Amino acid sequence: MLGAFPDPILGMSMVMAVLTAAMSALSYIKKKTGCEPELIRKALHVLMGIVTLSFPYLFEESWTVAVLSIATAVILSFVGKLKMLNSWGCVLKADGRQSYGHICFPLAIGILFTLTIEQPLYFCIPVLILTLADAVSALVGIKYGAHKYTTVDGAKSTEGSLAFFTFALLGTLIPLTLFSSFPSDKILFISLIMGILAMLFEGIAWRGFDNLAIPLGALLVLHTHVDVPIETLCTRLIVLATILAFTIAWRHRTTLTGSAVLAVALFAYASFLVGGIAWMTMPLIVFSCYRWFMPLRFQSGENRHSIYAVLSVASTGLLWLASAHFSGREFIYPYTLAFAAHAAIIMVAHVHSRGFHSSRLLVLASATLRSWLLLFIPFIILAGFTHQAILLTIVAPLCIGLTVLAFYLSQQDPTRSLTGKTRWFKQAVFAILGSLLGSVPAAFIY
Repeated sequence: MLGAFPDPILGMSMVMAVLTAAMSALSYIKKKTGCEPELIRKALHVLMGIVTLSFPYLFEESWTVAVLSIATAVILSFVGKLKMLNSWGCVLKADGRQSYGHICFPLAIGILFTLTIEQPLYFCIPVLILTLADAVSALVGIKYGAHKYTTVDGAKSTEGSLAFFTFALLGTLIPLTLFSSFPSDKILFISLIMGILAMLFEGIAWRGFDNLAIPLGALLVLHTHVDVPIETLCTRLIVLATILAFTIAWRHRTTLTGSAVLAVALFAYASFLVGGIAWMTMPLIVFSCYRWFMPLRFQSGENRHSIYAVLSVASTGLLWLASAHFSGREFIYPYTLAFAAHAAIIMVAHVHSRGFHSSRLLVLASATLRSWLLLFIPFIILAGFTHQAILLTIVAPLCIGLTVLAFYLSQQDPTRSLTGKTRWFKQAVFAILGSLLGSVPAAFIY
């Protein structure tokens, strides 16, 4: 790192002393003045972020920060549980909302420092974004947040998200300009991409997990964008901006909450990075069309489905994205099959298993056929009408149908929620099994 404090134990002690003093002072101010709780929380957030920025100068080895972060997380996890720490509760926790942000913050710093032990700039940029952008967006949202969008925790504001974008952009642009030798246009493209993606990470996180998602996500953005040519960065920026504009413009034609829509944009861009246009197309097709395949009585349910729905659908895709990235093999067929299975399950999720009446079999068959046409016509076009693609397309209805049938047979409780976390977990499991089933013929045909 940049330098090291003479004694790492003394450095750790100083950081803990600053944390203790800050917590005590802010809790005293809150008690005496009764000021806005969010102001107190963000004051601590900024103060500790600034202290954290000194770590590359204070510590030479990653174990010191790892121990410090774990110890801090453990101590803060007992706030509200130990009497001696009760006074700190007003500094750490938002009223009426469960949050793990006070635990995620130190853990994220420990992980980040360990991963960037030889790259202090890669440590400071994510910390700077977490420290300033997160705090400013929260305060702007409180003061000027007139346009709200729904999240798992309640609501966030468009104004707050735009403030986050601005400060995430500046938090990347200024350090790269001052401490790197990249050309100015490359720095601008990286900063714009960082601003958008960091804003998405913040927008989809809930219960304080943004303190983990923002810095680690920012580090991932740096690693995947810094070493690519300017022309590629320009293309990625255009694709990212187009995806975001499309998903936001289309949001009222879906049943998704605001944060769920942002999650779709984030996943679609990740798919583009790993696999290109074909991989990006499949989730966007499901996002665009699924509502029209639902029964009419469910199509009007705006903001009905939260980010858990997107996580369910995206989880299967992530499995094949990761497999393709790390193995270097082509998995576009099971990837497409996974989204077709999800689309079909969405069409029959309202049907509870009560035997095999002709009307129910017709619903299952219709869902299988429609999802097959929805995903595999684009699949053949993108594959170039090859012999292998045509054979796999012919096989696909069998895999989709078996997946839908298995899901239908599991739907025996008419009182179970159609939008609860259990349903989305079950849907993900069946879609994964269906795509794995489809990977068998794909292995023989390719």
